[in-house]
Amino acid sequence: MNILTLVLLSLFGYLIGSIQSGTLISKVFYKIDVRDSGSKSSGATNVHRTIGLKPGIIVLIIDIIKGLVPVLIISLYFEHDIYSIFSSILLVLGHCYPVYHKFKGGKGVATGFGAVIVLVPYIFIGLPLAIPLIYKTRFVSLGSIFGCLVSISIILILIISENLSIEHFFIISIPMLIIYKHKSNILRLIKKEENKLF
Repeated sequence: MNILTLVLLSLFGYLIGSIQSGTLISKVFYKIDVRDSGSKSSGATNVHRTIGLKPGIIVLIIDIIKGLVPVLIISLYFEHDIYSIFSSILLVLGHCYPVYHKFKGGKGVATGFGAVIVLVPYIFIGLPLAIPLIYKTRFVSLGSIFGCLVSISIILILIISENLSIEHFFIISIPMLIIYKHKSNILRLIKKEENKLF
């Protein structure tokens, strides 16, 4: 492992993650900043609530691709997993705290999913568990948090069973960051004041 390569790839991940499709689309096409409304997030859910379903879906797809493609490229071209692991962490950190947008970004769910599924494809198991929960409760935040907990469990099980190397433990910081970004949602869920998707 080369430390300089690790730093440069991590910086690359952060800068890519800092590109906010929700903020850019809302400003360019709708002349508003989606971060000034609703949950103040630039993510797909807030875009959907604030602007509409179509731009919300577009932002969701772009954010997933933003997480998936850079990590996939790094994992294909660099032998050591640690490069793609740390790049994915910084990529999601960039999405949550983007340098281009005054460090006001999204909550990292779509981008985190795109990044982590490259490294741990088994987290896909969380989708058929989280989506019905979202549909039944209409709380995207609840499904996202539950999906993060499932992802953490899967990663730990794979490491303990030696199907993943110990360095993959760092990936857990991604779902933990996403849960942290949902702290206000957690409080609203407890108080039964959380906004429903529809």
